[in-house]
Amino acid sequence: MARLIFLPFLFFSLESCSNPKSAIQAQDVNPKEPNVSSPSPQPAAAKLKAGWSKNLKVDDVAYDIYIPQNYRNRSIVVLPGWDFPRTSWVEDSPLVKYADQYGYALILPEMLQTLYESSYYPETQLKWNKMPGGEFIKKRFIPEIQKRHNLLKQGENNTLLGLSTGGRGVALIALENPGLFVAGASLSGDFSQENTPEDRLMTAVYGSFNKFPERWKGRDNPMARVSEWKMPLYLAHGTADNIVPEEQSRLFYQALVQSQGNKIQVEYHPIKGAAHDYKFWGRQLPAVFTFFDKIIESR
Repeated sequence: MARLIFLPFLFFSLESCSNPKSAIQAQDVNPKEPNVSSPSPQPAAAKLKAGWSKNLKVDDVAYDIYIPQNYRNRSIVVLPGWDFPRTSWVEDSPLVKYADQYGYALILPEMLQTLYESSYYPETQLKWNKMPGGEFIKKRFIPEIQKRHNLLKQGENNTLLGLSTGGRGVALIALENPGLFVAGASLSGDFSQENTPEDRLMTAVYGSFNKFPERWKGRDNPMARVSEWKMPLYLAHGTADNIVPEEQSRLFYQALVQSQGNKIQVEYHPIKGAAHDYKFWGRQLPAVFTFFDKIIESR
């Protein structure tokens, strides 16, 4: 059964704005699945065995890895929503089906309650772990996955997939690790916390917006860093999302296009009538994998 992500402290109050130059059209909730033939297997990298490796750990953070039989030297770091276990993508969507079909390894860290923050502060009341979530991914998780599993190496076909808070994580991980990931997909993500100054989760990490606006608008704000953007990105958001407003993805898309023009491929798909749930996210997977393959094959 699909589960809703409920952010117990998160409240949004955004004004909708539009860009007349932006070519965005709402799509149906249930787009047609593309006809894609199964890819030809390629030799797996050293140390990789087909199937699941579960309950592994970097420090005290658990992770799972899935290697399909037809692994094609392509990997996805999979990020769930706020306080969802790493297994939720696998249990509540056909992610493994598409990983098998397209030949992608899945890497699933247990991130739970993190905003992918880069720092803690004296005012921080919500600490994901001893090390902030974003710093853990950059300084501990990625290097260990490279060393242990020969995955996420520089120059390889590394991608990112996240939903809701994990969609925010896609943006921040890409920004903090420039050039490492060749493509990403963010579904129902949030990218501009200064538009939600009363957000209690953000306040619990960064302190109040009124006292510390530089923290809210600085390193951990994807919208503020669009000039640094380097990674092709697939964005999708349901127009009926009552958890994270659709404007969050639309405004991020518009800012990326305004900053980068046509230099980097960025797509945005507002899905008419879709909500904040796995019914929507699961149905986006064919388009996500198609986008990833298109980017990788054009390299």
